[in-house]
Amino acid sequence: MSKIAARHLERKAFVYVRQSSIAQVEHHRESTQRQYALRERAVSLGWRAEQVEVVDDDQGQSGASASSRGGFQRLVSEVALGQVGAVLGLEVSRLARSCVDWYRLLEVAALAQTLIVDEDGVYDPNHYNDRLLLGLKGTLSEAELHFLKSRMIGGRRNKARRGAFRIRLPAGYVWEEGEIRLDPDERVRDAVQLFFACFERLGSAAAVTRYFEDQRQVFPHRDGWGSVSVAASWGALSVSRAATVLHNPIYAGAYAYGRRHADEEDPEDPGAGGRIFIPGAHPGYITLEQYESNRARLVANRNSFAGTRYKGSAREGMSLLQGIVLCGRCGRRMNVRYERNGCVQYSCRSQRTRRACQDVQGRHVEPLVAQVMLEALSREELELAVGALEKLQERARELDRQWSKRIEAARYEAERAARRYHRVEPENRLVARTLEREWNTRLEELERLEEEYAEVKRKPPFELSAAQREKILDLAQDLPRLWHAETTLQSQRKEVLRLLIEDVTVTNVAEPWSVAVAIQWRTGTLSRHQAERPLPHPQTTSPEVVARIQALYETSTDAQIAARLNAEGCRSGYGRPFTPESVAHIRLRQGLHKYSPGLRAPGSSVH
Repeated sequence: MSKIAARHLERKAFVYVRQSSIAQVEHHRESTQRQYALRERAVSLGWRAEQVEVVDDDQGQSGASASSRGGFQRLVSEVALGQVGAVLGLEVSRLARSCVDWYRLLEVAALAQTLIVDEDGVYDPNHYNDRLLLGLKGTLSEAELHFLKSRMIGGRRNKARRGAFRIRLPAGYVWEEGEIRLDPDERVRDAVQLFFACFERLGSAAAVTRYFEDQRQVFPHRDGWGSVSVAASWGALSVSRAATVLHNPIYAGAYAYGRRHADEEDPEDPGAGGRIFIPGAHPGYITLEQYESNRARLVANRNSFAGTRYKGSAREGMSLLQGIVLCGRCGRRMNVRYERNGCVQYSCRSQRTRRACQDVQGRHVEPLVAQVMLEALSREELELAVGALEKLQERARELDRQWSKRIEAARYEAERAARRYHRVEPENRLVARTLEREWNTRLEELERLEEEYAEVKRKPPFELSAAQREKILDLAQDLPRLWHAETTLQSQRKEVLRLLIEDVTVTNVAEPWSVAVAIQWRTGTLSRHQAERPLPHPQTTSPEVVARIQALYETSTDAQIAARLNAEGCRSGYGRPFTPESVAHIRLRQGLHKYSPGLRAPGSSVH
């Protein structure tokens, strides 16, 4: 018996047409023609031609989900309204590759008594056998999508294990003949080399960004998956871009694939997912050891709110040992607290209970550490510093090369625009005007760069004469003066300190009353010191002075008692001279009540 009844033929027939990608729409035309041919199939089954409606809104859309397929959603809505007698699709995979969407269509079709038609036959979702067969087809269609994806990922990873899979390359690299090579543009290579040299010297991504900004340097960006045919663009270097460059192992000559695809790992095949890392696959700007060191420096620069994991970069603030102080009792990194009076306090707190471990006053420790550090700097260390200063000349030459190449590139673009303008026919004013504007723009850019370069060149180049070199070496005697000079920034002191000292461990000691300081030097040696800690004053006035106040109480006012005690050389519990207020405080604590101002007559009663 035929499943197509009169009630089906009274309603419309929907032909659903879909290809998964734009490439399939353009190149797999046979499949598209077969799907459109289902209109004739609907007519042959009994529907009139005007009743057949083609839904092809979802061309180039994947069938894995219905969220982005407006045509499929419209089809389901029409079926639910009972206006569709049959839904025709080349196969189940054309309608849906998700069991959620497929079974939803089947449920709606069963309620509306709508037939499902494919190349193999006609199915009624209300019949058990047909529904079972349609369910199996939907499951196989969804599984087929998984198999296709697994095969594609497997082939891609197999190609990546040979280092041949084309990955997106950062600035400084291009793809040529299936290999990763250094960018042929010398200006791009020099900019990347300058970046890593600056980080080696400054040690912070933010500091490198500020250096590029101060020196008016730009950083390249080449889009197009490392294609040589796409010209490099130039722009300001941001902190996020600098951090991305430092985290990219490609600059260390390593082919890295799958850094963001950890979710592709297959528990049955451990080698199928995870990261593919091939060191030495192509030339690098830095070594692999430098890459790991740079990443470690970035981690150490993190400023943790808890203050117990990372040193953090040297920042502004009065704390000289910020980030490098360790608690001698528990080993945690100590937080910095600034008191209201401006004093620095290093505090250690438990991360879970927030209980205090110990608090150390910075004024007890910082002068000692600074003194030890200054004593460690000798003439030999200053000779090394002079060698570092002389490298400034090389840096100046490096920046000069960068400027020369920027101007050379701008001049080439201006000359290129001029050649294009001169090649056009004078009568073709529409094109000539456009090329003339482009030529003027290039000339203005060239002029701007030359003016900036002239402004930079106005600064005298750094050159260290023999007299200056000797003067710097004589600074061994003047280092304390330079250290304490008002012109020396606290952040500069911190940078100098961190160049020599790894960390400082402090412990409050009760006997003798002091602070034990252990300095871990960069050289690996450990020196131990003892910082003086003033004894806490008892803050109690001696009994003799209290008795003297009681004796003078009957005949003198508070001001007279304070003057008499000061004349006799007595001091308060804080070691300070007496005032009327301090005398009144002691008097009241002794139970001697207040009285009206003025001298009390001898023998007068106390109220």
